[in-house]
Amino acid sequence: MQFQDYLAGKDDEWFDVLDDYRHTLAHRIPLYIPPFVVMMDDEAAYTALGERKLKALVSGDVPEHERLATEQKALETFRPWMQHSFHEEARPLVIHPQLLANFNTIEEMGRKLLEELDR
Repeated sequence: MQFQDYLAGKDDEWFDVLDDYRHTLAHRIPLYIPPFVVMMDDEAAYTALGERKLKALVSGDVPEHERLATEQKALETFRPWMQHSFHEEARPLVIHPQLLANFNTIEEMGRKLLEELDR
């Protein structure tokens, strides 16, 4: 009975997010972690550099293309985020902290269950 009370007191949002990601990842959308992100403040500069890179390449100016590619790459940042859908208002999660939080929550639940089984 104490375990039921413990579960009833848990935050339903954690279970909802877990359910949402589990069902989506298991049945519809494979997990994808983008290789980089561009911060919104840098988006216009990133796009402009891409256009300039293309013009340099088309004109045969390989050194300029490489210089612009290096400048553009400097605006890229790795963020281990995941989001199962951009169309379903899913909220992004940062993978590493979320995995640690999930592990801690599951471990806590397991310990509470073992205590209940010992009663």
